[in-house]
Amino acid sequence: MTNRVTRHPLRSGLYLPLAALLIFASMVPAHAQTAATTPITADQQAPKRKKMLERAAAVLKALGNASAKPGQKLPALADYYAAKADLASIDSTAPEAPRAKKLLAAMQKNERDYVRKHGATNVSDRLDSLLGNVDGRKQFAVTTGKQMLRRGLAMDISTSGDHETVLNYKYFKMDRPTVLNLARSGNIFNKARDLGFRSVIFTNGRLTWTYDVAANTFK
Repeated sequence: MTNRVTRHPLRSGLYLPLAALLIFASMVPAHAQTAATTPITADQQAPKRKKMLERAAAVLKALGNASAKPGQKLPALADYYAAKADLASIDSTAPEAPRAKKLLAAMQKNERDYVRKHGATNVSDRLDSLLGNVDGRKQFAVTTGKQMLRRGLAMDISTSGDHETVLNYKYFKMDRPTVLNLARSGNIFNKARDLGFRSVIFTNGRLTWTYDVAANTFK
């Protein structure tokens, strides 16, 4: 089973720099009474949908500013993926659905425009030039693993493949929000490009999410 996010529009030769959900469950004694759960109404969800739209609009605005004014800060790649997932999650019957559809269409248009203008060839050539940086890639995995351990995350981080160009993150609680949070907080996608990794793989041992550096796709 995989999760797919389409190609992200970027300016030529650039990648965007690079939330985790903690779910707490409490054990209730069998003899204890359980309070009735109040259903969440559509009106209660409205503020959440509004924030989703605002975040997506901000990402699109940042992309537009970066295209029009070189040197402007680009939105984080993980933020783009998260915003796009938020838009797709809004129910088609919700009042905010029409605007969500327009924002999603604008993102898809940006992606198509980017594909027409820039292929993966230039990035792939750059990665080829970094093929000899095997020690740098190995050291990054070791250092990042220690950083995660200091944060209380027993995450197995390693390299594999020809010339160690695959970066692997294995964590038993890995899920999509955790992946996006890691990508954002650690700028993992951007660092992978700079170090010459060809792909970054996140897994919990059952589900896998893969980022293809040259193609700039995340699935």
